[in-house]
Order: sequence, then structure tokens, then C-alpha cells
Amino acid sequence: MPLLVKRMIIEELGFVERLFLSFTSKRTCSLLRLFRNDFKVSIEMNIRTWEVSIRVRKLLYSLTEGISAINISSSISNELKFDIPYKQSYLIGFSSWTTNTIYCGLIDKRAGRDTMSNSMIVFGKVLRHLNSVLNIEECRQCVFFTTLHVGLFCQLDRDYSYGSIETRTECIADATPEDLTFLLDNIKAKRLSLNVTVPSPPAYKYRNNPEKKSSLDVLKIVHHSWVDFSDLPAAKAVSIEKKIQMDQMNTMLQSWVAGRNRALEIGDFEIHRLMDMNREAIFNGLTRHETQLTEAEIESFFDFSQLSPNRKFLRCIVVVDIVRKCDGMRATVIEGRNISEPIRYMFVMVWSESNLRTIGRGNN
Repeated sequence: MPLLVKRMIIEELGFVERLFLSFTSKRTCSLLRLFRNDFKVSIEMNIRTWEVSIRVRKLLYSLTEGISAINISSSISNELKFDIPYKQSYLIGFSSWTTNTIYCGLIDKRAGRDTMSNSMIVFGKVLRHLNSVLNIEECRQCVFFTTLHVGLFCQLDRDYSYGSIETRTECIADATPEDLTFLLDNIKAKRLSLNVTVPSPPAYKYRNNPEKKSSLDVLKIVHHSWVDFSDLPAAKAVSIEKKIQMDQMNTMLQSWVAGRNRALEIGDFEIHRLMDMNREAIFNGLTRHETQLTEAEIESFFDFSQLSPNRKFLRCIVVVDIVRKCDGMRATVIEGRNISEPIRYMFVMVWSESNLRTIGRGNN
């Protein structure tokens, strides 16, 4: 058929037909790439040792509310399933969402490094394929359930806007400096949750790249052996689950006062062996000021920042302000104790515009 006729046929195809046909042959895929349409889609990814699943959703923009409103179209669930080596089937069901799901499973189920390597290859190939035939605007969720094989993070597309990226392994996963650096220097995400350690080289610490293109709203860290507290990974909110030492907290605060850790707006830390008698170790070398926050503003901060402990189980022990030397920016440091457990937390609220709006101060 003439190319013009092929184009007319492809333009009549819906989203599901295009997605299905893209896997039928290289020739069909090339034709779909030639006439890519304006379908906007988002994806969700789950990566396991034996399987990579990617859910593809078509985004529809409300004509009455503009592009800020995103609606999912109909109630039919369309699922596309195939295996590597090649095998596919087309299933139809019902759901409250329009869901076009791609499951990539390995027929070779042998355990070990080769299987993980094959899964990683499949992951990369499927992402490249989807990018070639679809206009992917966002990845709402990406979860790693598997051992973090070398190079796995680097398979992620740095052009996506990610909703959430999470390592959900049963225990702490080993990561390489290269993979960790790629993730923290290149990825844009609303939330990044990491339960990783870097065993080699020994005593490795991540260093911020001043020219990096990443953008993180919330960074949740479980194991923090790779964290340099004088130069935290750049994120608006940093939460560390495992207890940190008092000298590490002091280093972080000292660095902020000196002009580093500038991306930090909210900090959430659990302190190891913190008691009234040794609290001064945290504030050693720091000039403290009486806080200018009211009790109601502190309540608002906890209500809207979604920090780890429930505010109703937390009693504030110490609330003080510190000031950054270079520009006079103020931050409030709050020490809180869980009333049901002997756990003490330290919270940091930088007086950024967004935090001031949160507590009701507007631009003051």
C-alpha cells in the first residue's frame, strides 16, 4: 500500500491497537514510529528477578479544565502479555481504570546472576521500545523487588518525570557507586526511597554534583553508610530511618549554617542515644535563637509535612532557631520524643517560601 494509505489506516487506530501492533513485527513497529500520534501515556514499573512488568496508561486531558486535569478514559481493562522468548496473548477484563498492561516474563526460570542479567536486558529493551512508539510523559511508580544488579538503575530513562522510585528488597541491597550516582544525579522524582549500601569501595560517600540535572522532592533513606552529612544528597525533604549519631546531626546543621546543604527544606532524623544530658553535642558550635514559630505553626508543620511519627504521639522537648550566615535564612530545629517509646527525633524546617505557606505565614 502507498505510504499515504498506511498513514490513514494508522491514524484510525486507537491506543490499544497501536500498543498491541507494536509488538507484532519490526516492520509494523517501524511504521508506528514513523506516524507517532499525540497519545500521552504514563507507566508503572515493577522489576523482579524473574519478571519485569510495565503498566501503560493513556492520559486524557479535560477540555473544560485544561491540561491540569488528568482523567482516565473508560472502564475497560486491556492487558497485553508477552514473554521473552516471544509469546503473547491478549486479555480483556473489566476495571474502574483504563489499564493497558505489559508483562515481560522470562521463560527461563533458572535462578542466579544470569536470570537477573536477562531480566535487566528485558527491562531496558521494553523501555526503549515503548519510548520509540509512545509519548511517555511520566512514570508514576517504579519498584525494584530484586537484587540490584550492576547497571540496573542506569536502565531508567532520565527524561521521565517519576512519581515514586523505591527499592523494596527484603534486606539491604548492595549498589555500586555508579548506579547510585546515576540515580541521584539524573533522575527527577517526587519520591525516592532507598534501602541500599555501597560495599565497595570501603567508606564510600556520595558527593553532590553541582551540575547535576536531578530533582527530588522527598528522599527517604534507610541505610545511610554512604551519606556525607556535610553535603546531603540534594532533595527538598530528607528522611533517614536508621538512627544517626549526634555528631552526624551536628555536622549536618553546621554545614547548613555555613551555606551547604542548601537544597534541604525539611529534615527528619532519629537520633541514637539522645538524652537531656548529652543534647549539647548536637548544638556544639552553633548559635541558637529563641524560635519565632508559634505552637499553632509547629502543629501545621507536622500536619502538612507528613513526617514519620504521628504528631499526637510526639512531645516537643526543644525548639530553637538557627540562622544561615551567608543570607540570614532561618531554620527551626525541633527535638521530639515519642511518648510511648524512648525514641527521640530531630526535625528541621527551613523557612523557605513553601514551608512558610504551609504554616500560614504566606510570604512573610
